[in-house]
Amino acid sequence: MKPAQELSPNLLNSLEHLGELRPESRRDLLRKGALRACKAGEYLFQQNRNSATTYYLLEGALQLLSPDGAAIELIEADTPAALHALSPKRQQSCQALCATDVRCLALDAKLLDVMLIWDQNRALEVSEINTASANASGDWMTRLLQTPAFQYVPATNLQAIFMRMQKAHASAGQVIIKQGDTGDYFYVLIDGRCMVTREQVGQKPLRLSELTPGSSFGEDALISDAPRNATVTATVPSVVMRLAKGDFQKLLTEPLIRRVSMEEAKAMAECGKGHFLDVRLHSEVADNALPASLNVPMYTLRMRLNRLDRRTSYICVCNTGRQSSVAAFVLLQNGFEAVTLDRGLQEYR
Repeated sequence: MKPAQELSPNLLNSLEHLGELRPESRRDLLRKGALRACKAGEYLFQQNRNSATTYYLLEGALQLLSPDGAAIELIEADTPAALHALSPKRQQSCQALCATDVRCLALDAKLLDVMLIWDQNRALEVSEINTASANASGDWMTRLLQTPAFQYVPATNLQAIFMRMQKAHASAGQVIIKQGDTGDYFYVLIDGRCMVTREQVGQKPLRLSELTPGSSFGEDALISDAPRNATVTATVPSVVMRLAKGDFQKLLTEPLIRRVSMEEAKAMAECGKGHFLDVRLHSEVADNALPASLNVPMYTLRMRLNRLDRRTSYICVCNTGRQSSVAAFVLLQNGFEAVTLDRGLQEYR
């Protein structure tokens, strides 16, 4: 089966939305796409409220069904109906049964939306970003968009984020962010490697992790409005894209992190729709613990993600709301559902 990017240009021009893209944008989109084959009697998709894929029918016939199984529409390849996208929104209200063997083009829906906005506005030079990412091990832009947290960000905000990102170079050994400094930028590494370390009084710096292309960093200080809690150093010549603090807060943090009152939080917990996650230090929790809460200090949260239940929606709490906002962001980045207690526990004492 040929790769998605080798499909006929004439076919692609006729498909809804794809014909609106510039050739370079379409190539980038298709490079991350796939051709999916299904047998007669299989479901291409069933009612899915969390789909991240847009489908186009290329061969065969699909029977669209209502959630209760009633026939809605038969879509056959090479007909006008097959030119329209089976978008995530449409997948929320129906299911698609293969009436025959079928072949479909599957594309990242969020990336398609962003590409359409870019090209319609002609405001962003996509080719410049792609030149940089071509030298990286993987497409940093697509990887960032596929991070679970970014699935909640409106496409117009994503467009603005990429428009306002600035490219910066770091030589081997250069410190990109330093522990204790004021947070000024959010970073995405697009080429090279970096080491994350934490200073300890009277001891050697503790090595926390190594960053590779596609990794993002620097968000903690921007969300919590606290000093940097670690140092990031380029270990080889590296290239980063950076977003200023104000843009990060307005375009990413505000639409992403949902804040709830104590009344809402308690209601969520009581009806089983949420579980309190207390990210304060153990010493802070000892004298003021929340009933039926899980205590995971913020500095250990990333290391303990594999111990959390992905079926649970977490209500992140701390004293001020700053660290709990960071916790919610980290959880959302890693595919969890999370909210944060607005203004922290200090408001409810």
